Amino acid sequence: MKKIISMLLAVVMTVTFMVPVMASEQISADNALANAIKVVKEKIEIPKECNKFNYDINSYGDVTSWNLEWSSDSEGKAINVTIDENNLIKRYYSYDRSSSYDKKIPKYSKEQGREIAEKFINVLDEKLIKQFELIDKEGTYSDDSDYSFNYVRVANGIAGYFNNISVSVNKYTGAVSNYSCSYAHNVTFEDASKLISKEQAEKAFIDKLGLKLVYKIKTEDNKPVSYLTYIPKYTNKYIDALTGEVEKVSEYYSYDQSTSEMAMGKAAMDSGANIVLTPEELDAVKGMSDVMSKESVDKKARGISLLGIDDSFKLSTSYLNKDWRDNETFIWYLSYTKELSKDKVQYREVQIDAKSGEILGFDINDPEEGAKAGKTKEEAKAASMKVLKELMASKYDKLKYDESYTEAVSEKEPDYFVFRFNRIENGIECSNNYVSITYDNKSGKVTSASSNWVRNVSFEAPEDIISADKAYDILFDKIGYEPKYIKEDTDNSNDKIWREDTDKFNAVLGYFINTGKPAVISAATGDILDDSGEVYKENTVVDYTDISGLKAENQIRILTEMSIRYNEDQLKPNENLLQKDYFVLLSKLNGRYYFGAAMDDKTIDEMYKSLIFSGIITKEEKAPMSAITREQAAKYFVRFLGYKDVAEIKGIYKSSFKDAGKIDSDLLGYVCIASGMKAMNGSNGLFNPKSNMTRLEGLLSIYSYLSNK
Repeated sequence: MKKIISMLLAVVMTVTFMVPVMASEQISADNALANAIKVVKEKIEIPKECNKFNYDINSYGDVTSWNLEWSSDSEGKAINVTIDENNLIKRYYSYDRSSSYDKKIPKYSKEQGREIAEKFINVLDEKLIKQFELIDKEGTYSDDSDYSFNYVRVANGIAGYFNNISVSVNKYTGAVSNYSCSYAHNVTFEDASKLISKEQAEKAFIDKLGLKLVYKIKTEDNKPVSYLTYIPKYTNKYIDALTGEVEKVSEYYSYDQSTSEMAMGKAAMDSGANIVLTPEELDAVKGMSDVMSKESVDKKARGISLLGIDDSFKLSTSYLNKDWRDNETFIWYLSYTKELSKDKVQYREVQIDAKSGEILGFDINDPEEGAKAGKTKEEAKAASMKVLKELMASKYDKLKYDESYTEAVSEKEPDYFVFRFNRIENGIECSNNYVSITYDNKSGKVTSASSNWVRNVSFEAPEDIISADKAYDILFDKIGYEPKYIKEDTDNSNDKIWREDTDKFNAVLGYFINTGKPAVISAATGDILDDSGEVYKENTVVDYTDISGLKAENQIRILTEMSIRYNEDQLKPNENLLQKDYFVLLSKLNGRYYFGAAMDDKTIDEMYKSLIFSGIITKEEKAPMSAITREQAAKYFVRFLGYKDVAEIKGIYKSSFKDAGKIDSDLLGYVCIASGMKAMNGSNGLFNPKSNMTRLEGLLSIYSYLSNK
């Protein structure tokens, strides 16, 4: 009895003690939320009509953040702000449904936008801007409704890209629409007074890291073509800026310039870029004697012991596609399932060459079996190579293990290993052709393999190429090699989720290749190449070289910033405007066609195909090199806007121009609409319909239209 009474007293005392503690915690949380709201409203104006309030709380480690939202359903407005317990405003977003995103002449210049952005940063925290520096100072071509300004944290005159600020300012209203800030409060920056010189760092890079000669593959006229380039040997290592020794970079700072190529391929596959065959095409393909039937490839897959596809597995889906890399190659995609219980299902995915029967890839997905097999990296690699030789024998002798590949493994005793083996031709690596294999260290088995392999491509011998020494000169002089602060890669830093603003860490100094340009150098020409194998062009605003002193100089510059410009370096303002050049301007104005870095005859031809297909022009109207008259310019201007049917209504148009009688009757509606939109206004009451347009007039017709929207 005494024992029961004692227990009851203990429970009562515990409950009595817990109630005030819980109440205290609730009061503390309420006070913290109230403080967060107060801090935000002191710095950011919340529109009165945004009277609906919502919030949620996020905790990462030992830091709490509040996501606050003020909105108005009736007005279609909202303000979203994220603030942490240190009163750091990390994110801001403003939405207004009534905002117009039509392209027009900006009310605010980029320099005014920058002033607005930095004033906003100062209001939020005046200490921040002193620790950050604007990047992309030259400005880039953009037809967005916002100017974007990006800042990177700087200490001792050296950038640390682990912290940054981004601000978007509306070109038409001057309002800040977006803001984000990543800022680590507890960073110890390594002393930069003993930095080795750039020359010493460059020598260390050459001696200890270096470039390698590799093949890459691009597409020309829908066919794969190989080309030789110099790229960095390692993408996960750097030179210590104090000692000159090699260090390994964490996954967060890898400057891999080849990943985008691989990502493009993967994205193409993931998005269904494999060419899907119609039922008629499938019947034709299946009738080909050298293409294996579904039954044959199913039998092939089930006969491979490694895959473990016995009779208990059901072939759930199968389809035959052309390979996105090669239209002459067909691939069978097979999916198998085996239901173990309600909650447990085993899966198998297999890709098989429909002609040779070779395994191109597979994935084994089984429920976890518990204990680790505990293999070392070398043991797992040996097991993977054995599977590779068994299943992909035709590729095996042309593969070389890629020791520089950054594996997706972070633990000291990893659950899995990922190995990559690169294709070798003429003794040279083909960097974006490879086989990747995953070894599951829990089951002790290879669980997946995939091949990125282009067929029907020739590899020319490495003759008449630039030397490695020349490639190094280009790397250091044109791409750049510079010191940066990075987060120190400690023994346990990869074993936990990295939190940009909460972790206490050391920032150490290293020399890195400038990531603002691709580190891909043509071995044939020495040009810097982009991911498509074309000569890299910076997206910086470049003025025409012959507009200084022109009355319309400022208007031309504004259009250039909006990416509405001719491709040539010279404007040649008084020369006749050619049809193809006006179509380029109108395509950029209306987003009718995307122009890449190259503006060659092929690009122009593709533009015309697109315009003809969309009905803007007819095949008969195609005349790229012909001079365009003012009434023709009016026709095409209106058609690009989508008003062809309206312009061709008969009997409703009357022009007030003195020379209206000279306007082609079929083009009168076009001229009236173009002049009504202020695109073509005429001079002294005359339209001069048969006069040729000049290149300057072509630009100004667009400027006048945009400025009157």
